[in-house]
Amino acid sequence: MTRFCVRFPVTTWMIFVSFVVLGAYSIPRLKIEAVPDVNLPTLTVSTSWNGASPQAVQRAITIPVEEAVQDVHGVEKIESQSRAGNSTVTISFRRSTNIDFARLDLNEQLGDVRRNLPLGALQPQIIPFVPEEFRTEDFFTFSLESPLSPNELRELAETWVIPQVLGVPGVADAEVLGGARPLVKIVLDRRLLDLYGIRADEVFAALNRLDEFEGAGVVLERGLERLVALRRPVSIASMRDAVVARRGGQTFTLTMVGEVRADFEDPVYYVRANGQNVVQVSVDKRSGANTVGVSRDLRKALPGIEANVPAQLAFHIDEDQGKDLEDKLRDLIYRSFAILGILFIMLIISVRRLQLTAIVTASIVFATLISLSMFYFLRISVNFITISGLAVCFGMIVDNSILVLDAIHRRLEALDRAEELGLSRRAKLEVAYHAILDGARDIMQPALATTATTVVVFASFVFLSGRLALYYVPLAISVTTALIASLFVAFGWVPMILHHIWAKPMVAKLSDGPRDVVDAGELDVLVAEAPAHEDRVRRIDRGYAFLQRAWWLVVPLSLAIFAGAWWVYDNKVNKGGFWRFPEQEELFLYLEMPSGTDLELTSETLRAFENELTPVPEGVRMSSRAFGNQAIIRIEFDDDQRETPLPFYWRELLIARADATGGSSVFIRGFSDRPYFKGAFGGSALNSLVKITGYNSKRLSEIAEGTLARIERNRRVRNARVTTGAQFERIRQEEMVIKIRREALAAHNLTVVELAAQIRRMLGVDIPWTMLIEQEQERVQLSFADAEDISYTNIADLVVRNQAGEQVRLGDLIEIERREVSRSISRENQKYTTHVNWEYLGTDQMRQNYIKDVLAGIELPYGYKAEEARQEFLTQEEEEEIGLAVWMSIAFIFIVLAALTESLALPLLILLSIPMSLVGVFVIFWLTHSVFDSSARIGLVLLFGVAVNNAILLVSRYRTEATLVLKSKLGGDPETRASLFPPLRKALGGSDLWVLPKEERVSLLKRAVARGTRVRMRSILLTSGTTIVGLAPLLVHMNDTPDKDIWENLALATIGGLASSTLLLLFMGPVVYTTSIRLRWTVRRFFLWLTARVRRRPTAPAPSPESA
Repeated sequence: MTRFCVRFPVTTWMIFVSFVVLGAYSIPRLKIEAVPDVNLPTLTVSTSWNGASPQAVQRAITIPVEEAVQDVHGVEKIESQSRAGNSTVTISFRRSTNIDFARLDLNEQLGDVRRNLPLGALQPQIIPFVPEEFRTEDFFTFSLESPLSPNELRELAETWVIPQVLGVPGVADAEVLGGARPLVKIVLDRRLLDLYGIRADEVFAALNRLDEFEGAGVVLERGLERLVALRRPVSIASMRDAVVARRGGQTFTLTMVGEVRADFEDPVYYVRANGQNVVQVSVDKRSGANTVGVSRDLRKALPGIEANVPAQLAFHIDEDQGKDLEDKLRDLIYRSFAILGILFIMLIISVRRLQLTAIVTASIVFATLISLSMFYFLRISVNFITISGLAVCFGMIVDNSILVLDAIHRRLEALDRAEELGLSRRAKLEVAYHAILDGARDIMQPALATTATTVVVFASFVFLSGRLALYYVPLAISVTTALIASLFVAFGWVPMILHHIWAKPMVAKLSDGPRDVVDAGELDVLVAEAPAHEDRVRRIDRGYAFLQRAWWLVVPLSLAIFAGAWWVYDNKVNKGGFWRFPEQEELFLYLEMPSGTDLELTSETLRAFENELTPVPEGVRMSSRAFGNQAIIRIEFDDDQRETPLPFYWRELLIARADATGGSSVFIRGFSDRPYFKGAFGGSALNSLVKITGYNSKRLSEIAEGTLARIERNRRVRNARVTTGAQFERIRQEEMVIKIRREALAAHNLTVVELAAQIRRMLGVDIPWTMLIEQEQERVQLSFADAEDISYTNIADLVVRNQAGEQVRLGDLIEIERREVSRSISRENQKYTTHVNWEYLGTDQMRQNYIKDVLAGIELPYGYKAEEARQEFLTQEEEEEIGLAVWMSIAFIFIVLAALTESLALPLLILLSIPMSLVGVFVIFWLTHSVFDSSARIGLVLLFGVAVNNAILLVSRYRTEATLVLKSKLGGDPETRASLFPPLRKALGGSDLWVLPKEERVSLLKRAVARGTRVRMRSILLTSGTTIVGLAPLLVHMNDTPDKDIWENLALATIGGLASSTLLLLFMGPVVYTTSIRLRWTVRRFFLWLTARVRRRPTAPAPSPESA
């Protein structure tokens, strides 16, 4: 390839220009996302059953839905949550599953469940996202801010905003939080109903008939019979005049027993921003959709949507994961440009020629463009991980070009000898041409080996699965494509451009001698290198000669370094789990009132906290949300405000208000090492959480309570509790149960349905129904005027009426009791789950070690499982996969080296650079107090491929020096003579110096090793230096979070390992190589001596025929 590119420069230029054009075309069309989507495609089945306990919901709805889901094709995992009045079953599918077909299949399987729902339960709804109450974080939320009331804002959002948001590509669904939906409320006067003897069921039936179709006959049209039906137009006025009952010849209209008014449902959420009421829209993206792309499209669409709304309002984006991740991606790209700049400066300092530096730097650009073009044509998305891989391997990309440049530069010294011989410029051009080809050929085998070992380690990633594969296989692809492209650039473009802009101008500056013809033999002599024993001895050669003599000191010292590094890893390095995104620090408050607290009271209690912080200054955003008896406040600060004392002052204000608020549970975190707690809520927001899974809920509870008792004995543990696993939730709640006396019910001619309906209306919680009113579908609800004044405690004193008009006291028909029940029931793949949550006081390493001790101490029956719940740790399967990947990477390196060197001993010597690199990894993670997480472990795989590169360069040079010595001493071509087939050539090494006389082979070996180390030292230091310095910008913190981005541990592991392997290799490499060769000679002498002894042993004479 090199010969072709040098001979045909225009063709070579056109090839690489085509890569530039392809890159310019591909880059704008690349699919860009933040991180691989580790979440499986998900569907959620949500079913409401108003008033049912969690146990009843589980028995009657959740378990039948789970059983139906089992028959759906492609199901990977089933999770369920049974709460009071609601069942949520979340189904995760395999990544290859077509989610649309899965939804159709799921809908069909739920048919039997729909036919057997309990009375009062609504039909199951299949939604393509996780419901708000179970969502751990929002993808994209924005607020509608306006002087209008929250109810009016909600109507605008549902009418004008939501349809347009759903039209944005990649959006799965959107819901409105805050305000209440319109409702036609029919309020009946219970006193008048009793006076006239009218039942509420009669009113309901009469109103329901207003919305019915009435048959008007049949029309015959073109041979077809068409049924004609009529529906009277219904309006609120006609409802007021509707006849609802007749008694004794008197007709009663609705206005005679109650009133009809346009109203709103009871609000489910109160949402405020900076203390002002707003309505919030929460958007969820489709599984697999481009996070950054969907976020961009939403931000682009919002101004147009805002302009189309027929009201004065403003949109404010509260949460935007896509924008946050896009900023991270932009930060990484800036770091990549910084790496290019640093590499350029370092190269120009080392090479001292702007042209050569530009050539080497341009090779990075070419390789990156080729790699990104491959991404486009292979339909691979460019994300956080792939860009990190390219940034991490920038220094490696340039290594091949540096090696080629260094080898050609050394060979071009032949031009000085050509000048001394008086060759013409034409002959010198021929010398330069062959010098470039020979230099590229000399370094090709080591370059192929170094690139192959770096690339082949990623073949071990085939053993990864799950989230490890999703995160780190793209890293392997990006590094592999970039390194293969760099090899193509280094041996194609670099020699061609060096020949034209460096070698030719260099020859032009030399004198034009009289000699014009150079034969092939003389050309080889001119271009060839001199052997080590003919070169002058330099100071560094004497130093390496001393090290080779002092092997008895170097070897034990090296073993001591390895042992010390392992001790540091085992006792000092903080081992982490799976890498996580760093979180921006914020003030967060969670408030929980007693069960049954009215939403209005919860909202007003939360407002007291907000009033402590208002008015909100510029640069601060305070978002609050109240729902049921729970509420949260989230306060975000911009960079300038975060540096002021304001966040700490506001935290103290919130704590003071919490201390003064009675009857509530409060949790506050942010801007402190320890969160604030008040009350006895059972959420899972503390820093340690263990999940226990099993088939029997009673046995599971016993295991959890036993674990809790053991945890509470530790003096560093605070607020230990058994929880459901939700971030903020009580483990148990009080439930009021109404038991119906069926015998008494039958005696008074009442049905369960009639009794339940009357009780709901008395309490104002009757289920709304839908009617077509004034050409609009409206929700209608029936209730009593005094429903707000009736409490659950005095319901037994109320009176109900049967169809005959008989009045019966409720206390004679029902029994009321209070009992404590679970707040929710969680199951995963039809196993029950519970959690043990606690706060551990100590360092993060101490906390993680304690969690591991707790998990190890839990005795579990067969089929039960205990694990760290937040997935901070690697699972046992992931640990095994990473361990297998590391060992397989070493095995693959050995296989490649053995194939390329045609030796089994040399790869073992080269692999010694791996423990040398681990020394630096362990030490740098210890000194920087960094967590050795999954990214650091995957970084080891990358490091192993890089660390052996220097050893390959060193050993390959030792073999070259040995060949030069043999050629000088024996004459001819020793590589051809040593091969089995004379036309071929066998690579020789230091062990082949055995053929030389005994008195000089040891000294020649030491000279060859010393010179080989000196020759390769420049290349090794330059390539390692460019890689290390190029990775340095990835370690610069550009945010205030203590957590690290994914590229930081990759870079840290590579820098530490490469630095130690480079230094230890230059120190120990010559000693190890010389010692191994001399040991091999000793073994060879022993076998020769043994063979000679066997041959000299006298044999017994054969018996004569006579003696026989």
